[in-house]
Amino acid sequence: MDALKKHAPGAVALRHEDLYTAGIPDLSITLNGRTSWWEIKYADPHTRSSKVQKYLCGRLDEEGICRYVIYQRGIPHPQNPRQRQIRMVKPADVDHWKHCGKVISEGVFDHVALVTEIQRIHGVIL
Repeated sequence: MDALKKHAPGAVALRHEDLYTAGIPDLSITLNGRTSWWEIKYADPHTRSSKVQKYLCGRLDEEGICRYVIYQRGIPHPQNPRQRQIRMVKPADVDHWKHCGKVISEGVFDHVALVTEIQRIHGVIL
């Protein structure tokens, strides 16, 4: 949220995460006349999304814009290393997120790069 406020000050971002309401994405962003919905996941190394959430995110994406943002934790394992990564995935591809979507940053969690991609999706010319 801090990077969004700093690098896209005109955006209206609302957090929706709630322990009692299933399926609603964590965040909505309105910018440049468009509203998008965002489900944030942390993969260590796996992540899950409920059936209700997959359904609702899929419907939101059919009628507008909805994306999963998956933060993959890096593992400095000598035989199977994995770098930190932020990946943006459409709801239809969330079950195969490791091989789908767009890598936003690798090696570090670059929130400025994520905000830049959000702005691009909203039609902001940088």
